[in-house]
Amino acid sequence: MTTDTTSSGSIPHRWLAVPAISFGGIGIGLLLATAGIPYAILAGVAGCVIASFVLCYQAYHKPRKDLVSIFTPLFAFFILVIPNEISSGGPIVQIFFAATITLLAVRVEKTFNAPKAEKKTMKQILNEYIGRINPIISLVDEETGHLIAQSLLTYKFGLYDNAAEKSKEALARLEKITPRQSALERALLILQERAGGFAESRVTTNPKHVFEETDYNDLAIRLRPDQVEDPVALDLDNALILLYAVGIETSPDDEQALEEHQRFIIQILESYKEKLTA
Repeated sequence: MTTDTTSSGSIPHRWLAVPAISFGGIGIGLLLATAGIPYAILAGVAGCVIASFVLCYQAYHKPRKDLVSIFTPLFAFFILVIPNEISSGGPIVQIFFAATITLLAVRVEKTFNAPKAEKKTMKQILNEYIGRINPIISLVDEETGHLIAQSLLTYKFGLYDNAAEKSKEALARLEKITPRQSALERALLILQERAGGFAESRVTTNPKHVFEETDYNDLAIRLRPDQVEDPVALDLDNALILLYAVGIETSPDDEQALEEHQRFIIQILESYKEKLTA
């Protein structure tokens, strides 16, 4: 399963506004000073302060936050605005400050502009899975969907004989659907076999019915062979999720009941969370 990412939202070369404004203000201040204009040094101060706010704005709107850059206006205020020994350094201090925030602007653009990975929730993965198997869902009529939903619900309630019977009825109806939905049929066969075993108080360790390679794209939990610890459990989990997805989308009568038991399906997915989001 893939993960979502936040967009970078970057405007190319926008970071250049920081050195342009800060050094531009310093340059104007020096020109005014050579002309003998009083308080010309304030142009450099203004340029650095404005540039610090520009940097703060840019850093705040990046996918990842750089707190140093975000707080540069505060640093500008204490270093350049409040009278102190540092601010008395005039253009030299301004040039040093402008160079520093320019480096920060470059760092923000190169390091903090990368999209931030956000892991999907299991509910998002389930919803995406339902959308992915829509070609299967679209072929299942309401009555067949009801039988599929009931096979899952009765299995969940521990009514294993009923679950096996509902699965058998659903399979009989699926045989009439063209093209054949092999993955869905195998899901019902897997459930029927496991339910039959539980009805006889035995655990099925060597099942007759398993998913095949051709079913891979229709399964919710798709793992590499080296990731599979228990193939029998994995087949059952995939069967339950597939039946849930088809049932909730095709059987209006069972929609509320299936939604109430959605946590059961989410818990199955969560047991594979590390592998699904790896």
